Amino acid sequence: MDSAVAGPRKPKFRDSVNAVVRSTEAEIFMGASQCAFEFSEGEAAGVSRLIAHLEAGGLTTSDLASQSPEIAEQIPALLADFDRLRLLIESDSRPADGTRSGVQLYREVLRLADRVTGRLAKSAFYEALVGGRAVREQLIGYGLEYYWIVKAAPGLIGPALATAHYAEERALIQDFLKSELGHDKFLGEALTAVGVTPAELEAHQPLPTTFTLGASLGVYARQHPPSFKASLFLFERAQPAFIDAFDDRCRALGLPEAFYLPLREHADLNSEYDHADISRSLMELEHAVDSETCTVVKRHVSLLIETMIQQEEQILSYYGQHRARIPRIFV
Repeated sequence: MDSAVAGPRKPKFRDSVNAVVRSTEAEIFMGASQCAFEFSEGEAAGVSRLIAHLEAGGLTTSDLASQSPEIAEQIPALLADFDRLRLLIESDSRPADGTRSGVQLYREVLRLADRVTGRLAKSAFYEALVGGRAVREQLIGYGLEYYWIVKAAPGLIGPALATAHYAEERALIQDFLKSELGHDKFLGEALTAVGVTPAELEAHQPLPTTFTLGASLGVYARQHPPSFKASLFLFERAQPAFIDAFDDRCRALGLPEAFYLPLREHADLNSEYDHADISRSLMELEHAVDSETCTVVKRHVSLLIETMIQQEEQILSYYGQHRARIPRIFV
């Protein structure tokens, strides 16, 4: 696992977690959620000590293993499962592993984004463009998925205004929101230039990964503002090499300028308004971010990047199939 998104150094159960240890089974409850795991009678004492130590906190994984040698080999996997279920928090109070400024967290997020992108894959769509493998339907499909996100953007960004704490933060979000309004109109016109009707645009259903990207951003805006602020740059950063390759492939396939030039114009608008800097501007207003929030933000950014990579693969796969109608319309 990437160390930047690893679990707590000294794990502790959340205060709302309750555990019941029986002779060969343990059940753990947090609100309406629960999980259980089984063990042998000879491991019961070790499990009881592990649960007690997690309730108290303050011990590392190695410490926990040495305190419960009966289950030492199973402890890392158990902790990983507990962390995945959001049962654990960090109990290490050392300043070096604790609070960060928003600027520092954003720098770490940028480095994380570079590592995750480099580790997972290069752009599958970009490779298809420069390799001359992308077909007409895939280019139009890319435009349709891009259009859906741009159309949904104001509604996804809007909830962030309700969680803004400072006048400067509200002003930044309001200006960003205003700059996004109406972009779907000229992107929609671009798609009509290749035969997609306004009715089809309205009825178009995005691919699962496209919907996931939009839904995630909207949820973060409402429920986890630090993740929203830190991840906006992923949707706004310039990709000049991709845009150039997209234009070249459109020309090679005889697609009209009225289709591909608006996509370039939208990318130029993002650069003109410094949209990629919106994350930095918002994170500069975060004076102190606790350790757990930093970990959650990094996980959310990693998941968004992974989903973006999967989205490109879905676009190539779905729109690469032969069909009479390009938009995803379910009646």
